[in-house]
Amino acid sequence: MNYALDIAKKQIVDLLKSKDIHDDIDIETPPENVKADFAVPLYKIAAKRRVNPQIIAEEIKEKIDLKNSMFLKVERSGAYLNFYLDTRKYNQSVLENIKKMGSDYGKSKDGKGKNIIIDYSSPNIAKPFSIGHLRSTVIGQALSNIYKFLGYKVIGDNHLGDWGTQFGKLLLAYDKWGSEKKLKKDPMKESLKLYVKFHEESKLDKKIEDEARGWFKKLEDGDKKAIKLWQLFKDLSLADFKRIYNMLEVKFDTEFGESFYQDKTKAIIKKCIKTKLAKWEIALEDDGKPNKKGEKVLVINLKKYGIEAPLLLQKSDGTTLYATRDLAAIDYRIKKYKPEEILYVVGSEQKLYFRQLFKVAELLGYKSKLTHVDFGLIRIKDGKMSTREGKVILLEDVLSEAIKKVNDIINVRKLNNKEKETISKIVGIGAIKYADLSQNRIHDIVFDWNKILDLKGNSGPYLQYQIVRINSILEKTGGKSVNDIDPKLLNDEIEIKLIKDIAKYPEVVENAKINNQPYVLADYLYNLSQKFSHYYENIPVLKAKNSNLKNARLFLCKSLSNVLASGLEILGIEFPEKM
Repeated sequence: MNYALDIAKKQIVDLLKSKDIHDDIDIETPPENVKADFAVPLYKIAAKRRVNPQIIAEEIKEKIDLKNSMFLKVERSGAYLNFYLDTRKYNQSVLENIKKMGSDYGKSKDGKGKNIIIDYSSPNIAKPFSIGHLRSTVIGQALSNIYKFLGYKVIGDNHLGDWGTQFGKLLLAYDKWGSEKKLKKDPMKESLKLYVKFHEESKLDKKIEDEARGWFKKLEDGDKKAIKLWQLFKDLSLADFKRIYNMLEVKFDTEFGESFYQDKTKAIIKKCIKTKLAKWEIALEDDGKPNKKGEKVLVINLKKYGIEAPLLLQKSDGTTLYATRDLAAIDYRIKKYKPEEILYVVGSEQKLYFRQLFKVAELLGYKSKLTHVDFGLIRIKDGKMSTREGKVILLEDVLSEAIKKVNDIINVRKLNNKEKETISKIVGIGAIKYADLSQNRIHDIVFDWNKILDLKGNSGPYLQYQIVRINSILEKTGGKSVNDIDPKLLNDEIEIKLIKDIAKYPEVVENAKINNQPYVLADYLYNLSQKFSHYYENIPVLKAKNSNLKNARLFLCKSLSNVLASGLEILGIEFPEKM
């Protein structure tokens, strides 16, 4: 992981063990008011030995020999030992590691031999790709990149919503009012019209709902006409989705969808019944009263596990639900990939459902860890971004609007049309992605165009601009090829702090993975960019006292640029050659 940080921590462990401290040693980051680099609390060790922790801390401190170590001094503060790094030695170790690793700096092999499945994006077939799908898509892709960066084998799955009762409604609507010509001309627009038409008509005639259920039953039973229509909608939708994914530069390893698991649901249902986990019960009406016809549904009651709502597996007409297919997917994924963990990047409104699903999977004996990576809602602040059809804000509209706004900003620049087009696309789409990924995922997001496209605040364009700025400096001075430098020359206080911050990069990526929070990385990159600005404004780089110092400082700029570029790449954000 973090080579220099690991070496420093290992030295602390070795120093303590050489003084007969063989207990578990905790190494902490001291609070801001303590200037030390590492702190070791001795409460647990003192408790085991039944001695005063302050006394044992003083005794150990007196015995520690820092000769040939990476530390200048060690002090006692209460029951803590505070270690102070020899910054020259530490910085030299950091920069040598960066030089050695190059573009691989920060990568680790911690995940080697471990499989992770990430279920993300997952739009519904025959429905417009709305802004509501943005969060799952970009968060899921960022997490996929983070895990790959740390050595995991990642299987990113676009679990398409291509099955279920909504298709009964769609097929009925198309059979009654649809036009193949109109559908092929504009698949998403025509599909949405059919959905709207169905719901309008169902308010006037309740029998239409029963007819729709009949169409879905046909689909599950393999009716040729139903399957043909369903396949038409699926093929047209996927082609439309692909265009959006290409804009976002999002890629998946598999796109099985719910339909892939349909023929596997019978085994799940059989298993749930055999283990007496699922039982047939009288179906309830919308008002909570028992069905008058005595129709039964297959449910799993989870009250004794603290979950009030039961999980429904099969309807009275024999059709399945997405819970049935999700359980079949878990069964398939675990048997095929043997994952350490399966992440579901799905909105917070599905918390109850995933509690149900994961509890049932546990009761069925599945051992892989299942995690719901939930996130808040997304809204547009600018009233001009109104919906075009139905009540949906199309993601393509948002992306196009961002590109247009960037183009308006750079239109005064002396750039040719191709350059403007490229920059507008990279910066506009990067701004949308960063606006999402720079937020704690559990919070709701309100898109504020002024904030998103700000070249000075915490925004995608600001980070992109900093990389372009650094690379321009390196390009003009030959700094990109600078490699053979003396790290000891970088001894200004600002430089020392900057190197320490760069050294944190591997640890930051690891922390982003631990909590499945890409914003941890985004926040680090923003702070690092700010510190570079402060550094460049206060430390002469191009006008350094001599060529050796200049080269050392250029190498520091190069290292920082590499970290920023690597971090943005993990977040799935490009940067242009010029801005």
